[in-house]
Amino acid sequence: MKRIGIIGFGVMGESLATALLKYSDRYEIGLMEKREKRVILAEEKYGLAVYSNPKAVMENSDIIIVAVKPQDLSFLLEELKESLPGNFKGSKYPFGIISIVAGRKMDVYRKYLAGRGDISNIARFMPNISARISKAPVGVSFSDKADEEFKREAIIIAEALGTPVEVSENLIPAITGLSGSGIAFVFKFVHALSVGGVYAGLPYKTALETVKLMLSGAAALLDLSKEDPAELIHEVISPSGTTIEGILSLEKGAFDYTVIDAVKSAALRAKELEA
Repeated sequence: MKRIGIIGFGVMGESLATALLKYSDRYEIGLMEKREKRVILAEEKYGLAVYSNPKAVMENSDIIIVAVKPQDLSFLLEELKESLPGNFKGSKYPFGIISIVAGRKMDVYRKYLAGRGDISNIARFMPNISARISKAPVGVSFSDKADEEFKREAIIIAEALGTPVEVSENLIPAITGLSGSGIAFVFKFVHALSVGGVYAGLPYKTALETVKLMLSGAAALLDLSKEDPAELIHEVISPSGTTIEGILSLEKGAFDYTVIDAVKSAALRAKELEA
């Protein structure tokens, strides 16, 4: 059984723990968290072992998953550096670091932990909040020297969160804009559609349930159909019908441009944070 140590128990840290606890026969999960309310939640709701300092979590983990806020990473790495032995060979399993910190490249870990042994096993994940139900697309990138055993283990961990999408690290900002941030754009679209249903006369609850069913059906159709989204749109549109009127309204509001620009802006911001 491999020991996974999660550092940070915010929204994504909790999502990770929730997903990985389903694999209790494979992983022993612990975490490091300093906020009292989050510690109580981790212990009472999830039954997790909570460590108060980096040294303890390092001593009790084979793979570390870093899930802190970007602005907190430098301070954390300084603490980790002081906690590391002269090398990582004391673990029964190859030591590895998985980072889900937005806007922080793997080089940051190599820089801070240089001189503390073998730090070749580093992976970077970019999931979204649907990881809590194991339905997230998970952007995955590996350091150049990561060994195959660590890669296999990291992919298994990514599969606990959803579906891994392996990309080079320079494309992680694109995954961030499209999926990490994009799920919020989907929620906003769902809300807007539901409010549209209210305007058309439905109660909000009924409208929202209808939208969720529609989205589920649309996703299933995209999975099963060989047609792309543009072709499916044309199957719904009829001359002088209701759908073309709605499409016209979307185009008046520059719908396509606005969505493309939202993804581009989020991806560019993710790239800026890496600089």
